[in-house]
Amino acid sequence: MANLACLLKQKGCLVSGSDLDTFGPSAVLLKKYDITYFKDHHPGHIKKFRPDMVVIGNAMSRGNPSLEYVLNNQIPYCSMPEIIKTELLSGRKPIVITGTSGKTTTTALLTWILYKAGLKPTALVGGIMNNLNSGFISGNGQYVIIEGDEYNSSFYDLSPKFMHYQPYIGVINNIRADHLDIYGNIENILSTFKKFVNIIPSNGSLILNKSNQYTPNLTNSSRAKVTTFGKNGNIEPKNIHYHENGLSFDLISGSRSKASGEIKTVTSRLLGQHNIENILAASAIALNIGISFKKLAEGIKTFEGVKRRLEIIHPVRSLARAKGASLKDLGKATSCGMNQKNNTIIIDDFAHNPDKVLASLSALRSHFPKHQIVAIFEPRTGSSRRNFFQDTYTPSFKPADLVYVAEPYKKSALNKKEVFSSKKLVSDLNKDGTEAYALKNADAIIAHIKTNLLKPTVSFRSFQRRRKTFPTIFCVMTSGDFDGIHKKLVSLFS
Repeated sequence: MANLACLLKQKGCLVSGSDLDTFGPSAVLLKKYDITYFKDHHPGHIKKFRPDMVVIGNAMSRGNPSLEYVLNNQIPYCSMPEIIKTELLSGRKPIVITGTSGKTTTTALLTWILYKAGLKPTALVGGIMNNLNSGFISGNGQYVIIEGDEYNSSFYDLSPKFMHYQPYIGVINNIRADHLDIYGNIENILSTFKKFVNIIPSNGSLILNKSNQYTPNLTNSSRAKVTTFGKNGNIEPKNIHYHENGLSFDLISGSRSKASGEIKTVTSRLLGQHNIENILAASAIALNIGISFKKLAEGIKTFEGVKRRLEIIHPVRSLARAKGASLKDLGKATSCGMNQKNNTIIIDDFAHNPDKVLASLSALRSHFPKHQIVAIFEPRTGSSRRNFFQDTYTPSFKPADLVYVAEPYKKSALNKKEVFSSKKLVSDLNKDGTEAYALKNADAIIAHIKTNLLKPTVSFRSFQRRRKTFPTIFCVMTSGDFDGIHKKLVSLFS
């Protein structure tokens, strides 16, 4: 919503709004574009602003004082996807990136590729692109790149946001069990994506991840041209190499290689198998619309990622970006004397469900096999706060050496029978051989780290001994602010 507000401001609209939980990159972006917003939902803000249109976020429900004021006074309103459709998509060719994972990075990467190729796209991303320090771009080219969220559109429209975006090119990266508080089961999720496939025009394109167990089933629903990526897809990776600076692989375009044997090598600063899939998705789209491999490879190589997706926040982000430093380089740069405080790297990550937790931690383990990895997890989303994934989280944390799990966010607002149990997860992890601690909140976790990890006399089994030799990576996984734990960790190790 913050990115949309800033895009509309840039297009000449006068914009304001309310949000109880604006923080981090979104708050910085709103300040940059001089957008005044309020951290409450008092109807007086709307009365004073006298808007021509009120855009209602999907988190708003009946009983919210601002929403009730809008309805009682018959003020024009719409949902976020409705205003995107009205203001951005008319006369353009929308490229809509969907899937239960990989959307934000794929959307950001594709935006950067088209931008670098000179196609002047308009784009709206569900995160902040490091290259542009923004979550949107407004161009006059024919393509509009939209991150297509599967969440419901508004309190009066329970259809997914992506159903409003009129895809000319539709992308489905992954389909996995997620947002079960809304969908209930994987069958309902799959049914929703079938509806998305059904609105792609016959002169458009459907791009699918062939490595995913569910997406190949969608080809029969498509009247559009279908391009697949992943193992045995039209576009697939070979000779994958993980290293401290990122990854590289040979990209094979199947439709071409059968005739000409075309194999091209790409390099990226991104980490992990999941980002290979994101790169392949963006590559399939770029090649589909006629971007040359040279421009594609340059876009991939220079893409700096998205904030809160395995983002280095300590030592100094500018060091990693300006000098192309890897985590290994940062570890060396901060380990002079090898004392306990400065031999540390801190990462901010958005992972929340079991698949995403496993993808992020596996990425770190693949690229940095000798580093110590400490996972700090806050169950915060609708699904993770509830016990949908209670018994499936345990193997997701296997790549970590040490795990901290906080109590679910605002668990008192949930039915006691459906609340996720951090203590049970920790018990299961310990039984499985992964050292883990269930603590109440960020402050309790910081206190435990300070007491046990920063004192040389304390040994967490082999953890502390190895920490003296190899840098420690703290990976904070949350979809929110987590009581300011990022700043507290940075302060602890600065």
